[in-house]
Amino acid sequence: MITSWENPKTDYSHPDSAIRLASCAHRFRVPRMNPNRSVAFARSFKTTGKHSKTRKTMLQADEFRTKLHAATAADKVSHELVVVDSRRYQPLIQQIWLSCKVQPEVARLDERLIFEWNSGVEENAKKFFKSEAIMYDWVMAIVAEGLGKAGAATDASIAGEFAAASRDFAAAVGIFAFLADDQLPKWIARGTNVDGDELPVECSVGVAKALSTLFMANGQQMAVATLLIKAGTPNYSLVAKLCLGIVELLEDFVSQMRNDCFKQMSRIDKEFFTLVTFQTQIHKALSMYFQARALWEQQSDYGNAIGLLSDATLALETRATAASEGLPDVVATRNLSPLNKDVKDLREHMKKLLRHWEKDNSAIYFEKVPHRVPEDKKLAAGIQMKKSEKFTVPDVAPVLLALPRDVLERSDSDIARELDRKLNMNG
Repeated sequence: MITSWENPKTDYSHPDSAIRLASCAHRFRVPRMNPNRSVAFARSFKTTGKHSKTRKTMLQADEFRTKLHAATAADKVSHELVVVDSRRYQPLIQQIWLSCKVQPEVARLDERLIFEWNSGVEENAKKFFKSEAIMYDWVMAIVAEGLGKAGAATDASIAGEFAAASRDFAAAVGIFAFLADDQLPKWIARGTNVDGDELPVECSVGVAKALSTLFMANGQQMAVATLLIKAGTPNYSLVAKLCLGIVELLEDFVSQMRNDCFKQMSRIDKEFFTLVTFQTQIHKALSMYFQARALWEQQSDYGNAIGLLSDATLALETRATAASEGLPDVVATRNLSPLNKDVKDLREHMKKLLRHWEKDNSAIYFEKVPHRVPEDKKLAAGIQMKKSEKFTVPDVAPVLLALPRDVLERSDSDIARELDRKLNMNG
């Protein structure tokens, strides 16, 4: 008698490599302030911010900005801490901005405010972009929270905490949607001279919108991984549609970048877009793989199941050129090389399952395997969950800015010179 120990049953369930590849996502840096640039609201508003409440607000803003700077500049960045410190700072910089907006005649500085940040998305991390606009500092604090949330999501994903990662990506989606739909258009609409070449790409409406789409795709990747780690057989048909939805979202992201912000696209590492191509192709293959398993499970469409699985194995092959179908060269791409082992494992699993199905079909089912799978057996469209957590800014009240009486008292000649200057400018 041969026991199961002597002749163990082969496990054809989806491998762990499929889960890891389904959930792989790029981790962006968080933006950093220039450590060589000193910013102190208390010094800059020393004259006009003498009121006790105003002074307290300026000192708190300096304190929380310093903490945010430290969190983003740490050797080992804690994304959770970046999010916390950014949230603490944002209402204060918002309050200072509002105070200057509603009291422009007295919003005078003792010391210039020059804000400098680098980009968390661009390839060049050493370049700092500077602006004297308080709105710029506020926007970059929001960006820091958004990329902090996305970073926390990738950390959770690596730890296998996919549900938590999905929530964090949903928060990042909401933050960048807010920037694209609300904050950045308002900045531009106010007539501010905003030169996109002189700001991080995250300050572009198009890039912010595209990042919202990217993080939506990443969040859906976490939803797929959540389904795949559960005990038992997953709903193959649902997983296939979710994977195809990820493909659609990733393709939308690339299309938005090319159509709306091609200029900014050139400032981002090319290997990042190679990773997006890899993710897109992996999920195409996984969608066909899980759709094939769904058909096989129905016990009535073995031929088309084999055809789809065969297509999935071909989709995992290395592409011949950058324009052809298939995966980018994993070994030759620095950011993809750590995934090489999982790619090999998934390829081997699919080929093994294909041989098993072909053997059963030739011995038991005798169904014809089509040279090309009929369109009605392929998924026409995926499912897009579009999970997003709405981001809002709090209601804040302006603080009092006031000039000393001796500054307010101007001579007739001062007024005449100012009037003459204005007339010359208009003329």
